[in-house]
Amino acid sequence: MAHLTKREKEVLEYLKSNPAISQEELADKLKITRSAAAVHISNLMRKGFILGRGYILDERTGIIVIGRTCLEIRARLDDPGIDISCGGIGFSASAELIKQRLTPTLFTVLGLDESGEQIFRQLSQMGVNVQHIVRTRSFPTPKKLFVKEGDAEICRLIVDNNDYQLSKESQKARDDLLKTAKVLLLDAAVAEHEIKRLRTQIEEHEVLTAIIGSSLTWLRQQGLLQCPHLFLVCHDYELAEFFNVLEMGIPENCFPLCRKIVKNGLAALIVVFDRQGLVLATKKEVVFLPASPLKGTGTAVSITAGVAGGLAAGYGFRLAARRALGESEVS
Repeated sequence: MAHLTKREKEVLEYLKSNPAISQEELADKLKITRSAAAVHISNLMRKGFILGRGYILDERTGIIVIGRTCLEIRARLDDPGIDISCGGIGFSASAELIKQRLTPTLFTVLGLDESGEQIFRQLSQMGVNVQHIVRTRSFPTPKKLFVKEGDAEICRLIVDNNDYQLSKESQKARDDLLKTAKVLLLDAAVAEHEIKRLRTQIEEHEVLTAIIGSSLTWLRQQGLLQCPHLFLVCHDYELAEFFNVLEMGIPENCFPLCRKIVKNGLAALIVVFDRQGLVLATKKEVVFLPASPLKGTGTAVSITAGVAGGLAAGYGFRLAARRALGESEVS
């Protein structure tokens, strides 16, 4: 969801209580000029909170992130220091949305332990909506340990309870949350049975959704490439691997392959060519959008977040993808 100013929040509350209010009446209540009221209304329309004339309000303006979060511990044999940070798709996607001045709502599970408290506190300080995070004593917060020597990773240890089952109350809370969402960013590491349940909700409520952290092959195996509400972001080398070709070369070479994927039902496929730009494929068009030579393209997660922000604001896929290029930076 885009950030609202204090005045825009006041305007939105008046419109909710009286959708038929005139700009003159609104200006009088807020003690501002009519032209200033018109500017605030225009901004609310641009941000997707008002759908059109008559002040039709859109309650489904949120970006929801459903994903796993964990504590990551990194150590090196040639360095006595230890780096501890928050990680997981749920955390990284939320952090990228915040970086792009968007306010996501995160649904994840954290233990009632010191690690869970550290992650919860950092998410809250970042500005993520944390009110739907599940905290429980029956689920220790996941941890990942990475040990490197030089450039080689010599040890990776993951402590995670993959068998944890959401309670019926938590499932209902998550399902209710999806009803308010315009865009969902979904972690592929969520349990398979939960993804199947979520797919039903996505199709029922027509929520535009991106799945992060999965291969095209895995998505095909799960039957998700036929989901009409799904948009995907991948790199050119992932597309080449999926079709078993050596490399894409120039962006235009992938146009026929993109058409093959989107014709099966996807809402959109976005292919990232590092430092060059994006190929956007929908049922209507396949087009190359060049990146700025000074900024480059950005990561798949940053592009996904940028597209999500554009879609939540009411843009089509082409404008949303252009927004993503503008917001993303090469990491």
